[in-house]
Amino acid sequence: MKIKLTLFSLSLFLTFFNYLFSQNHQPALNQAELLKQFDGIWKCEIGKDTTAIWEMIPYGSGFDARLKYVTGGKTVKEGKGLYGYDKELDKIVEAGITKGKGIGVYVMWFVSESKWILIPYADLANPGKASFKMEGEFKSPDNLIEINIENGKAVKIKNWKKAN
Repeated sequence: MKIKLTLFSLSLFLTFFNYLFSQNHQPALNQAELLKQFDGIWKCEIGKDTTAIWEMIPYGSGFDARLKYVTGGKTVKEGKGLYGYDKELDKIVEAGITKGKGIGVYVMWFVSESKWILIPYADLANPGKASFKMEGEFKSPDNLIEINIENGKAVKIKNWKKAN
């Protein structure tokens, strides 16, 4: 009788343990593969008569990125970046330069198949304390939304549409 009770208890415990493990340990997202969703030319209306154009050109296992803001047919801001998957971090790293400004280095990771987070690389050890954070989501293969957050408050929302 004691053996049957013990086996039943053990069986019940293992069933419960397997349930908990399956709920809390989903397979890791393939960050390098999800990065490929950015491929192409994206456009966003930034303000009155101002359009942002973001070209994500495949380069190796990442992207050569080019960004420019155009107002009245004239480029008013431009920059370049390089995006790549870092296997050690299991995250995407971006280094970018805007003309007239310094370099920025960021780390990005997908939290689902369509949603990602981007923070300054310097804040990687403590992402919850990052002074700047971007949350993004692919609404469809041709539409993505970015929300810029500073000190915990949304300060800018960009709605990008694929141009090609």
